[in-house]
Amino acid sequence: MEKEPTVVEKVIMSWLSVVFDMVVIALATLTMGYVVYLIWTLFTQSLAHFDVEETLHSIVLIIIFLEIFELLTMYVKEHHVSMRNVVELGVLAMVRKIVVTLDYSKVEWTTLLGMAALIFVMGWIYIQERRRITSHEEFLIERGRR
Repeated sequence: MEKEPTVVEKVIMSWLSVVFDMVVIALATLTMGYVVYLIWTLFTQSLAHFDVEETLHSIVLIIIFLEIFELLTMYVKEHHVSMRNVVELGVLAMVRKIVVTLDYSKVEWTTLLGMAALIFVMGWIYIQERRRITSHEEFLIERGRR
């Protein structure tokens, strides 16, 4: 049986929660600032010299940072993060790594097999998460608002 937290413990936990939220908000602000910087850099570099591979790399990196921003804002609003979004972020990071790795002849077969297994597992988790109805979606379905 759990004991009831004391008043001091409650006050400390509430202050720590506020501090944690402020840190997450600061991280979200920095992330969005970096996204704006990346978009500006992509725009200026594309005007000066357009390179398809570098542009694709930059676009995927921007999408990854936007996903991170979405995770941070979701945490500030709801104080939890959806596994679906975390898996999406992982898949995007793997895709970026695969796209950036140009010389596959130097990558060992075990590394390629491991990357394939990781992508398969993350895809399976993502599909399972897409099928699962969240409590919020269930609430919307019950109220006829979906």
